[in-house]
Amino acid sequence: LPAWQAVPVNAGQTLKLGKVKGDGARAYLSIAGGLQGQPYLGSRSTFTLGQFGGHGGRAIRTGDVLHFDPDPAADTAPVTVPDSLKPSLGDNWELRVIYGPHGAPDFFTDNDMATFFSADWQVHYNSNRLGIRLVGPKPSWARTDGGEAGLHPSNLHDNEYAIGSINFTGDFPVILTKDGPSLGGFVCPVTIAKAELWKVGQLKPGDSIRFTPVAFAEALALEQAQDAAVGKLAPVPVVSPDLHDATDPAFTSATMVAELDADGHV
Repeated sequence: LPAWQAVPVNAGQTLKLGKVKGDGARAYLSIAGGLQGQPYLGSRSTFTLGQFGGHGGRAIRTGDVLHFDPDPAADTAPVTVPDSLKPSLGDNWELRVIYGPHGAPDFFTDNDMATFFSADWQVHYNSNRLGIRLVGPKPSWARTDGGEAGLHPSNLHDNEYAIGSINFTGDFPVILTKDGPSLGGFVCPVTIAKAELWKVGQLKPGDSIRFTPVAFAEALALEQAQDAAVGKLAPVPVVSPDLHDATDPAFTSATMVAELDADGHV
């Protein structure tokens, strides 16, 4: 079955999905009109750990029947994703991240953060939809413990986690993914830009990751261009914002690049 294009199917045909081979970790199947099902929190996806959403709150299994939700107004003309929009898969990844909220000098040393961005992190085999565990250099930390929050310097009082946060549970970082916790008591020095999260879904054990810091405005521009490209199925250039040097002390500190409200305003 050819990838990256719409394929007409007839009643009675069978599609068999096998094991992913080569680069990447997941294959995705899109169905015109989607699947029928009761939305939960605005989504038909399944959260198996919480046992809600999707098909009975569980993974589908042999014998399940999923009904299509055809759209009679849908365009049935053949659609092919242009080569320029097909993602490049491999075993060495660059992930662009926003620095913060817990960085140096309050939690990590400046050398810790420099090492974090220069290191090649390896994906651990013990990873899933809750989190991607990483193997790499151990931080030296800017403090000896977490004070009232705990005995380890990675401990702090419970705070919100964003999807894509790099969460240090002790000395080991974990990328918090779609089924991960929404709050907890460990530091998060960086958060993966939303436009880069698709890469997290393709990480497999043994892959190597290098994290590259970008400003919030740049991460937002990447997301906007990505959304527009998906909507048009055509390349959309990233409108690069005018950015201050994130290392210039006149505009930021080593601890916090910017404090933003929920709408992204400074």
